[in-house]
Amino acid sequence: MDRFKLYKKWFWIGLAVGFINPILGLVYGIALVVEKDHRKEGIIIIIWTIVWTISTYYGIIWLANNGYLPTFQLKSPGTLLLP
Repeated sequence: MDRFKLYKKWFWIGLAVGFINPILGLVYGIALVVEKDHRKEGIIIIIWTIVWTISTYYGIIWLANNGYLPTFQLKSPGTLLLP
């Protein structure tokens, strides 16, 4: 029982890592899938990370297209003087 309680904590930490950094969430989820006893938790973390990444990506695009995010335009540096 104690091992499950400890592992439950690491499952929630894995979800938090997937929320903060998608690459690390995928790596941690894949590491859990490789372990025979914790495949279900690893699949949940991988799915959570992928869904969160896609929804954040499209959310930012939606915010930018509707004018809620500032837009920046890079100006040309002009002519370069080469020796």
